[in-house]
Amino acid sequence: MNISIIGGDLRIARLAEMYAKEDNMVYTYGLDKICKDLVINCKSLKEAVEKSKIVVSGVPLTKNGEKINAPYAQNDITIKELIQIMDNQIFIAGNIPKEILESKAKCIDLLKDESLTILNAIPTVEGTIKLIIDKREETIHESTILICGFGRIGKILCKDFKALGANVYCAARKESDFAWIREQGYIPISYTETPEIGPKIDIIINTVPHMILSEKELKSLKRNVLIVDVASLPGGIDKKIAQTLNLNVVTALGIPGKEFPRTAAKYIKETIDKILNM
Repeated sequence: MNISIIGGDLRIARLAEMYAKEDNMVYTYGLDKICKDLVINCKSLKEAVEKSKIVVSGVPLTKNGEKINAPYAQNDITIKELIQIMDNQIFIAGNIPKEILESKAKCIDLLKDESLTILNAIPTVEGTIKLIIDKREETIHESTILICGFGRIGKILCKDFKALGANVYCAARKESDFAWIREQGYIPISYTETPEIGPKIDIIINTVPHMILSEKELKSLKRNVLIVDVASLPGGIDKKIAQTLNLNVVTALGIPGKEFPRTAAKYIKETIDKILNM
């Protein structure tokens, strides 16, 4: 099989290597700083794209809607340039913008695959635990933790932190979530109740991508609290207010790609292989 891989972070570089080790012809562009062996590093985007019917790129594809996420590329790769070159290829990436969806390419958005998003939550949670251990002088055991959101990542965070001996609060909105949080042995609260428990919280982990911790909530917290925001931009914390209060806020985006790229690449490859074999 021929496969072209354009840009992407360390996960995508590892993905390219995995496909190359299976005796596929892997053509890359924008990975030349990191992919040195096995793959064929093309000199131009046009050359790379035209080499195969399958084109894979970043997860997510872009951070600003204009340029492809390609931290290892020598030069910027624009979405406009990619659209002009693609012609009926299968294009696989994450959070594919409307311009590409309306192009000639047949688009497959990996971040709309439920199984991948669940699997991707695993390295996100492990990376969050690693970050917290590195940032604090106290154990997680017997710490009091507030997890904001009870989605895919929130559920695993609650389970793993409770297993480590933490006192786990979980903030949510839906009555059904409150019931599940309670059934699993965590302490459910609504977001409006955050100021009431703020003084006892040692660690906050936010998974909600819209504002939930603003001035009132942040002012209720201890000054030595650690706040970790793993939600996609814009996140859920008023960082300007947090800064004025001298709170320790860590924005932790793209944890799987930074901390566990090989595992994350394995999950992406399994998903792509499943889709292509359908």
